[in-house]
Amino acid sequence: MLNAVRLRCGGIAACITAVLTISVLSRPAHGQSPAQPAPGEANFTVFLRSTPVGSERVDLVRSSDGWTLRSNGQLLSPFSMDNLRSEVEYDAEWRPRRLSMQGSRLGLPFTIRTLFDGTSATSTLQEAGQESQGSVEIDPGSVVLPSYFFGAYEALAVRLNGSEAGETIPIYVAPQGLIDALVREVIDQPLQTAQREFVARIFRVTFQNPDRDVDADIWVGPTHRLLRVTFPAAGLDVIREDISSVSTRLAGVTVPGDAQLRVPAKGFSLAATVTTPVGHEVPARGWPAVVLVPGIQSTDRDEHLIGVPIYGRLAEALAETGYLVLRHDRRGVGQSGGRPEAAALENYAEDVRDVVRYLADRDDVDRDRIVVIAHGEGGWIGLRAASREKKIAALALIAAPGTTGSSLVLEQQQAKLDRLQMSAAEREERVALQQRIHAAILEDGSWDDVPPEVRSSADTAWFRSFLEYDPADVMRRTRQPLLIVHGMEDQQIAPSHADSLMTLAEMRKRRESTVELAKLAGVNHALVTTQDGAAANYDDLATAMLDSSVTSTLIEWLDRTLSTTK
Repeated sequence: MLNAVRLRCGGIAACITAVLTISVLSRPAHGQSPAQPAPGEANFTVFLRSTPVGSERVDLVRSSDGWTLRSNGQLLSPFSMDNLRSEVEYDAEWRPRRLSMQGSRLGLPFTIRTLFDGTSATSTLQEAGQESQGSVEIDPGSVVLPSYFFGAYEALAVRLNGSEAGETIPIYVAPQGLIDALVREVIDQPLQTAQREFVARIFRVTFQNPDRDVDADIWVGPTHRLLRVTFPAAGLDVIREDISSVSTRLAGVTVPGDAQLRVPAKGFSLAATVTTPVGHEVPARGWPAVVLVPGIQSTDRDEHLIGVPIYGRLAEALAETGYLVLRHDRRGVGQSGGRPEAAALENYAEDVRDVVRYLADRDDVDRDRIVVIAHGEGGWIGLRAASREKKIAALALIAAPGTTGSSLVLEQQQAKLDRLQMSAAEREERVALQQRIHAAILEDGSWDDVPPEVRSSADTAWFRSFLEYDPADVMRRTRQPLLIVHGMEDQQIAPSHADSLMTLAEMRKRRESTVELAKLAGVNHALVTTQDGAAANYDDLATAMLDSSVTSTLIEWLDRTLSTTK
């Protein structure tokens, strides 16, 4: 039997291992006639926790009797994968005929060749000088998805068109065996680019592995071509080039009073949406205003977190009660300019200050009542901006961490390792490597024992600023009234972080530096109601509204705090 191939991925916190293994089942053939996609080339960028780690070029070719998918590309650490040439042939009804892959993994060359004959797939794997062969039973209508060949999801996009929630599609995970992809939900998502607007169809699927299910979002465009593949639990995103550009944004959250604009920053501009209250009389001194700070991993100004548009919902609730709200794409993301690869926390905080100054210069805004609200690790950005900007009247931190960046990375790595099935020795090796990386970045150690490909992705200004961040040091320099909000079911940033922030805030000596803490029962990191807070549940909450306790807590605090602001 062929050895299973593991997909290893991870982010600033840790590695997540998603394993697709053999599950040979007997099932009827998939009978739906597939849609006919538009042939041609497409380029994809691979992101890990919003950081580019690779690219893949895909070419879909139509012949007289079928289709061929070809691709090549490269993935950097932690994948360390070169795809020299991959090719899958299908017949006219999208039944697989042949697979060939040639590449290298961690510097070791490999080839995979598979021939499909009705209900069987016979594969030959050559890797590290060794050859193995095997044959497994498959569904003749299976979609072929080899590990690391993201272009192969073009075929899944074709097969998903016309599918409905509850349907299953047979998947051959080359070269291991057969699993099912269950379609859990189908969502229409408007997209807006500089050239056009169109509707993408998002298929939320679960790859049903024998040991552990893996959830994914498959985005399909109007021409039945793949737009995006997202594995939420792993922070892995594969996005087609034309929709990953700075001119593209999700267009799914529209609030009455929305207006699009650009805020000048240092050398570029930030794309933003300002929501002005509708049905309210403009106060004599102008609207009280709220700036929503995009998080470190934010992909759009509405702060979508596994389908939940957190800032879009907050803007709606705050505007309804009389607050002007500004939400913006972080630099280099969505429609904002700037380059994120060289940006540190300090740079993002300066962007927030630019936004605050822009509002302070508007005739319809009360410059003495501008508040900053930040979610997750974006709380660190908001806190730093508040420590330096006197025009910020108050600050609210939602689900924000209260430790140093280095401690947070190790804490989140440990939490994720706890959920993985691996030996104690492998766990210790992962933690030890992470600690060596931290020591090298913080100049308390060397890079000698860190693989070069790991260093290339970790030795950046951004990651250094994250590890060095100490909220205790920044909190001492803030003077504004502070609200700390945390969901008790948050499993990404534990509720204990709110207590740490509260302790730090209470050490401030200025009379105006008040602090309030609100812990909200039944609320998770996405600010929606849940019973266990598990990240795996987030995909089912795409249409959920924010828990009412979140918005009511914020609005009551804003009303009380700004009523005393001079």
